[in-house]
Amino acid sequence: MEQRCHLAAVWLTWLGLSLLALVVWWRLGVLSGLGVLIVGIVAQVAYVRWFRHVSGWMGYGSVADTPADAAMVPTGPTRVTFYTASACPFCPIVRRRLADLQRQGQLEVEEIEVTFRPDVVRAKGIRSVPVLESGGRFLVGNATSAQIAAFLGDVRTTG
Repeated sequence: MEQRCHLAAVWLTWLGLSLLALVVWWRLGVLSGLGVLIVGIVAQVAYVRWFRHVSGWMGYGSVADTPADAAMVPTGPTRVTFYTASACPFCPIVRRRLADLQRQGQLEVEEIEVTFRPDVVRAKGIRSVPVLESGGRFLVGNATSAQIAAFLGDVRTTG
């Protein structure tokens, strides 16, 4: 199974939760509707936080990291744009890996949350997250530290 979150699924998650909360609100009252909304948000946060422990069981396979060789980490200034979305369990994993690589080399990371940014999604042609963009090239989906470093190294040599 692909290790990425399709934005359509992220949007449907938020839409479904909102509609469920509205229906419960209408049928059972304001407090029940707010309760459903709060429980739904807490469940999404828990899912993202604990995903790495259950990813194999869910059919996504392992999300274990493969560290980057020190020689692979870009040593010169490298700019990366990191596109994320709420409720995507892969985005925090890639965020941690980028932070580790940032400590090892001269990596400048700009993070853009695209859940409610259709202008960015259309302009960049993003259909799923996480996405790394550097030098006009894109790396889509969950990537190990070694894959990220290799991607950034390829960008530096071709860009």
